[in-house]
Amino acid sequence: EIKKIDINEGFRQYEKNPDKITIICLDELKDYDELHIADAECFPFRLLDRFEESYPNKNMKYYLYAINKALSEKACKKLLKKDYDVYDLGSFLNYREREEGFQATRKNRIAKNGNAILMAGTFFF
Repeated sequence: EIKKIDINEGFRQYEKNPDKITIICLDELKDYDELHIADAECFPFRLLDRFEESYPNKNMKYYLYAINKALSEKACKKLLKKDYDVYDLGSFLNYREREEGFQATRKNRIAKNGNAILMAGTFFF
């Protein structure tokens, strides 16, 4: 059975356990580059048959999402059969937390400076 988590709650869980959870965007790179969940990795759905090559660790939790929620559900079904610990976050359209990409809002865009992560909006009142 597919485990589902609200996409916003999934990100908050990731922030508490970044060493145990990997968030994966199943959209194409061009869409990922435009806007994605902060710290998410891009692995297009069309490459799913090669998932094990890039993500061999089956002890990790993988949180999957896409713009089209049907893609994350299909991906979860396939990866469950390969004994991955996957969770369906559903559609990116419901996401309201920290984001990255060309279209990220100024408030939610982050700038990485060495090891420090600074929220751009922190400096505006």
